[in-house]
Amino acid sequence: MAERCKVEEEIYTHEYLWRSSSTLLNQNDPDLSYHHLLPALLLSFMAFEAFINFLGIVLLPNLWKDEKTNFKGKGIEGKINEIVSMLPQFTWKKGQYPYQRIKQLEAFRGLVAHGNVNSHEYMAAREDDGTHFQFQHAWDSYLTKSSITKSREDIRNFCQSLLIEARNVSDHPHLTFDAFEGSLASGMSKSI
Repeated sequence: MAERCKVEEEIYTHEYLWRSSSTLLNQNDPDLSYHHLLPALLLSFMAFEAFINFLGIVLLPNLWKDEKTNFKGKGIEGKINEIVSMLPQFTWKKGQYPYQRIKQLEAFRGLVAHGNVNSHEYMAAREDDGTHFQFQHAWDSYLTKSSITKSREDIRNFCQSLLIEARNVSDHPHLTFDAFEGSLASGMSKSI
């Protein structure tokens, strides 16, 4: 009979989401369509949210045990506030980049997550080829490869700055990696 052991493992959701986004952006198509750009940006923002939750679990495990109750109505900024309170050397510049662009991505996330119909009325000269239709969506300004690249750089930079300070107060092994460059999971087992 096999020896029994106690297994402990952690799966790092933020790493999976970031790599999934990267894969979508690294297609060999120079003219990536919204089919790649929209999920790439959404997954990048979700990776940011998952990274914040990862830090919360590492730095404030008791608070994060009941995350839904403790942060109801406080949003991602409420979570970041709690994390920052544990990082005395961290200076959070809410009104500046990189955080400001991340904050703008919350609106994009809302557009996608809530999926409302985007209706417009406007005057145009009728064209036989149909070019008088614009079919512009509120998310269009977010969905260029250069815009997504900038957003991802800002997400990475902000998360990296939090991570560097978190290393000063925690010895969690996943903090040894740079933001979004760590292993997908870790585990250990002990004989019982």
